[in-house]
Amino acid sequence: MKIKILHKTPKGFFIGRGFVKIGTDVFYKRKKVGKVVDIFGPVKNPYIKIKPYKKDIVLDVVYTNK
Repeated sequence: MKIKILHKTPKGFFIGRGFVKIGTDVFYKRKKVGKVVDIFGPVKNPYIKIKPYKKDIVLDVVYTNK
């Protein structure tokens, strides 16, 4: 599933939109770059919070393995 990153929070998390489960690994160019740690917002189009493994990473679009 493709997830568009909307922005990066001051604490280093990424916010995107999509339908995934908490704990799902996130990939960028076939490399594991983070994990989904929270889901919030409207049920029909939820936001997801991604914790990156490296703090200095820059992302625009990521993918999940589901």
